Parts: sequence; structure tokens; C-alpha cells
Amino acid sequence: MATEYAEKRRFPRYPCDTGVLIHLDEGSGGGFWGTLSDICVGGCYIYTFSPLPVGKPVQLGIKANGKEIDVKGTTVSCHPGVGMGVSFTSFINLDCEQTLKSYIAELASRPQDNNQVSGIFH
Repeated sequence: MATEYAEKRRFPRYPCDTGVLIHLDEGSGGGFWGTLSDICVGGCYIYTFSPLPVGKPVQLGIKANGKEIDVKGTTVSCHPGVGMGVSFTSFINLDCEQTLKSYIAELASRPQDNNQVSGIFH
């Protein structure tokens, strides 16, 4: 007997492969790098060997098309040695939301590979 899978996400996710700088909070001078595996207007999944625990506030600097999208979020999933899911909570600058939407529109216009498995952990 097959089990039905119900999609619970509010927004479609799009596969991507771009760098993201992860800061623990606004006051921290450092951070660490990860790689986005997929993104939507509500969040993303980041490949990193050192994912943060669920519920941790973060600030992300997403590198996309020569621009940086600065966004605040909260970790919603954690997979040690693999990565973490982040739900976006707010944008740092007013133009970041439009930059994110433009980036997602570009990703949505690309041909999709039906054999690609993206975001299997979240």
C-alpha cells in the first residue's frame, strides 16, 4: 500500500547552487559559508557541515547574480554533517525582497531536471 505525500510548503522551491554567508546575529563580526541547495520566497536549504540547531536566529548574505540578498531567518531543520533549513523572517534592506523575487523568477525560468533530487532533508 503506497503512502500519499502531501506537500506542506507554501511556496515552490527552486534548485540553485550559490554561496551564502551565515551570521549568528547582527553583532557577530564573523560567520561561516554554506551553499544553497534550493530557495523560495519563504526560505531556503543550506548545505553546511556545521548546521545550527532548530530555532536559532540567523542573518544570511545570499550571493545571487552579482548582488547580495541580506535576510534574517530562523533555522527550522537541522541535519548534522549535511545542512539546515531556514525560514525567512525579514529583509535587512528594502531592495532585498525584490532582488530575491527577481532571482527566484530567473531560477523558475530555467529548464527543470526531473531527475534532480533537491531538498530531500527538509
